[in-house]
Amino acid sequence: MRHESFQSLDHDVSKPLIVAPPLDGVLHLATSADPQLFLTHPVEIARTAALGTAAMLDVAREHGCRFLLASSDAVYGDPLEHPQTETTLGTLDPVGWRSAYDEGKRFAESLTMAYNRQWGVDTAIARIFHSYGEGMPWDGRLIPTYIANARRGAPLLVRGTGEQTRAFCHVSDLVDGILALFLSAHHGPMNLGSPREVSVLNLARLIIGLTGSTSPIQFGPPLEGDRPSRRPDISLATRLLGWYPRVSLEEGLRRTIESAAAFAADGIWLGDQPT
Repeated sequence: MRHESFQSLDHDVSKPLIVAPPLDGVLHLATSADPQLFLTHPVEIARTAALGTAAMLDVAREHGCRFLLASSDAVYGDPLEHPQTETTLGTLDPVGWRSAYDEGKRFAESLTMAYNRQWGVDTAIARIFHSYGEGMPWDGRLIPTYIANARRGAPLLVRGTGEQTRAFCHVSDLVDGILALFLSAHHGPMNLGSPREVSVLNLARLIIGLTGSTSPIQFGPPLEGDRPSRRPDISLATRLLGWYPRVSLEEGLRRTIESAAAFAADGIWLGDQPT
């Protein structure tokens, strides 16, 4: 934000945007991945996916520049294979509590490819799997909630048996992957994420250990629509971009925990105490 070329515009992404030329490219990263908002703000999430993607594609079309969509592993739904490749198919509930986000990402991908095929817009689709890192706010996502609770000695809630797995990619690796895809000629979709799986239960134990916390682990009922496993096949990104994650989960969590402690010490840690 301190760079001389940086400018911040306060704008509703779902509305048309006029940008003065020249424009090198558009990276459409706007959406909320907070599961709590899937229940409380599904209209805004759906509008961002549909109208926001259309508005940003129009900007790229107007300027004749490259467009990158930040999509999600949510498009795989309940996948038919594991790990997930870019050709993996899955099932989604179009009216379930996650549908505004999940179906929104699917529609955003479809619209992006429609602009590419009909109007020749130079597009790319990044399918981003679970990511984390310094600066994450306290919201409904797993890692910031676990870190916040561990730091204050509160229980870490594990849904179901905790054997469900996730694969977490540190933000520094993810940024490298997004920029590499954006600067390439590949249209995607392309998986970006960590191929290392960890169970939710072991993640909770790891965070308790790294924070030196005395927090207990508390088990709760399974979350409706929760997926049993998520792991990307990143062979396409490795082959075409030479990209793969370099930051281990342990190192990434240490950085995130240190960042959380620094923010709290400065009195600027964002968000309310998670519930």
